[in-house]
Amino acid sequence: MSTTTTQISAYISEDTKGQIESYVKRRGVTKAFIIESALQHFLQVLREIPEDVIIPARLVITESSMLKLAERLESDEEPTPALRALMASK
Repeated sequence: MSTTTTQISAYISEDTKGQIESYVKRRGVTKAFIIESALQHFLQVLREIPEDVIIPARLVITESSMLKLAERLESDEEPTPALRALMASK
Protein backbone atom coordinates (compact mmCIF):
# COMPACT_ATOMS: atom_id res chain seq x y z
CA MET A 1 0.00 0.00 0.00
CA SER A 2 1.33 3.42 -0.96
CA THR A 3 1.99 5.97 1.78
CA THR A 4 2.17 8.93 -0.58
CA THR A 5 -0.81 11.22 -0.17
CA THR A 6 -2.18 14.30 -1.85
CA GLN A 7 -4.69 16.90 -0.75
CA ILE A 8 -7.89 17.62 -2.66
CA SER A 9 -10.40 20.39 -2.19
CA ALA A 10 -14.16 20.31 -2.70
CA TYR A 11 -17.17 22.42 -1.87
CA ILE A 12 -19.90 20.51 -0.03
CA SER A 13 -23.25 21.50 1.41
CA GLU A 14 -23.60 22.50 5.04
CA ASP A 15 -25.84 19.46 5.54
CA THR A 16 -23.19 17.09 4.22
CA LYS A 17 -20.55 18.79 6.36
CA GLY A 18 -22.75 18.35 9.44
CA GLN A 19 -23.29 14.68 8.68
CA ILE A 20 -19.54 14.12 8.27
CA GLU A 21 -18.73 15.92 11.51
CA SER A 22 -21.39 13.94 13.36
CA TYR A 23 -20.00 10.65 12.02
CA VAL A 24 -16.45 11.67 12.97
CA LYS A 25 -17.54 12.35 16.56
CA ARG A 26 -19.54 9.11 16.85
CA ARG A 27 -16.95 6.81 15.28
CA GLY A 28 -13.68 8.45 16.24
CA VAL A 29 -12.32 8.47 12.70
CA THR A 30 -10.89 11.34 10.69
CA LYS A 31 -12.60 13.27 7.92
CA ALA A 32 -9.76 12.15 5.65
CA PHE A 33 -10.59 8.49 6.39
CA ILE A 34 -14.29 9.02 5.57
CA ILE A 35 -13.55 10.86 2.33
CA GLU A 36 -10.94 8.34 1.20
CA SER A 37 -13.32 5.44 1.99
CA ALA A 38 -16.24 7.11 0.22
CA LEU A 39 -14.18 7.82 -2.87
CA GLN A 40 -12.86 4.25 -2.95
CA HIS A 41 -16.42 2.86 -2.70
CA PHE A 42 -17.63 5.24 -5.41
CA LEU A 43 -14.79 4.33 -7.77
CA GLN A 44 -15.40 0.62 -7.16
CA VAL A 45 -19.07 1.07 -8.06
CA LEU A 46 -18.09 2.85 -11.28
CA ARG A 47 -15.83 -0.08 -12.18
CA GLU A 48 -18.34 -2.82 -11.36
CA ILE A 49 -21.82 -1.48 -12.23
CA PRO A 50 -22.88 -0.48 -15.75
CA GLU A 51 -23.09 3.30 -16.01
CA ASP A 52 -26.67 3.26 -17.31
CA VAL A 53 -28.02 1.74 -14.08
CA ILE A 54 -26.40 4.22 -11.70
CA ILE A 55 -28.96 6.72 -10.47
CA PRO A 56 -27.40 10.11 -9.72
CA ALA A 57 -27.83 11.37 -6.17
CA ARG A 58 -28.49 14.85 -7.51
CA LEU A 59 -30.44 15.99 -10.55
CA VAL A 60 -29.10 19.10 -12.27
CA ILE A 61 -31.48 20.99 -14.54
CA THR A 62 -31.40 24.30 -16.36
CA GLU A 63 -33.09 27.39 -14.97
CA SER A 64 -35.63 27.20 -17.80
CA SER A 65 -36.48 23.58 -16.94
CA MET A 66 -36.81 24.50 -13.26
CA LEU A 67 -39.29 27.26 -14.08
CA LYS A 68 -41.35 24.84 -16.20
CA LEU A 69 -41.27 22.29 -13.40
CA ALA A 70 -42.37 24.88 -10.82
CA GLU A 71 -45.26 25.94 -13.08
CA ARG A 72 -46.41 22.32 -13.47
CA LEU A 73 -46.22 21.69 -9.73
CA GLU A 74 -48.28 24.80 -8.98
CA SER A 75 -50.92 24.09 -11.64
CA ASP A 76 -54.19 22.26 -11.10
CA GLU A 77 -53.42 20.00 -14.05
CA GLU A 78 -54.48 16.38 -13.64
CA PRO A 79 -51.72 13.75 -13.72
CA THR A 80 -51.22 12.01 -17.05
CA PRO A 81 -52.12 8.31 -17.41
CA ALA A 82 -48.39 7.56 -17.66
CA LEU A 83 -47.68 9.32 -14.36
CA ARG A 84 -50.59 7.53 -12.67
CA ALA A 85 -49.26 4.17 -13.93
CA LEU A 86 -45.74 5.01 -12.73
CA MET A 87 -46.91 5.99 -9.28
CA ALA A 88 -49.14 2.91 -8.99
CA SER A 89 -46.43 0.43 -10.02
CA LYS A 90 -44.51 -1.49 -7.39
